[in-house]
Amino acid sequence: MSIKFTKGIEKDNILLLCKWSNERGVTFQEQWMGTEVSFPLTYEKIEKLDNKFSIFNEEEFIGMIQEVKIEKDNIHIGRFVLNPTKTGVCLGTKALKEFIDFIFKDENIRSISLTVFDFNKSAKRVYDKLGFKIYEVIEKPKLKYIMKKFI
Repeated sequence: MSIKFTKGIEKDNILLLCKWSNERGVTFQEQWMGTEVSFPLTYEKIEKLDNKFSIFNEEEFIGMIQEVKIEKDNIHIGRFVLNPTKTGVCLGTKALKEFIDFIFKDENIRSISLTVFDFNKSAKRVYDKLGFKIYEVIEKPKLKYIMKKFI
């Protein structure tokens, strides 16, 4: 298993993301895209996102992650998704760990934050495992947590 990231996402891979997400429905899309991006997912909706990264295992495209917002010494990440047929074998944990290491190579970055819905238990377990702690609780419109990891 060799995880690597490239900035941007090629058109064929964006179409794969749309297929993975749309086949699983609105709840699945909300878990990884949040509520700001309407269902169904389209090429145009992903294409307009800034600071997005492709995730590869060896040469196979397996997902994406985004640096959603950069504020002083914190980067808020999100829109992290893997090919649903590739989950359950620690690829997500490994990919996120390597992305965290990549971000913390920038000496100006002191923390990484992310948002997770309360109902997305598997994602929260991964974030807990990697050292993220609940930083803020947001109750409306749906219960979610902003989690943060400090260097």
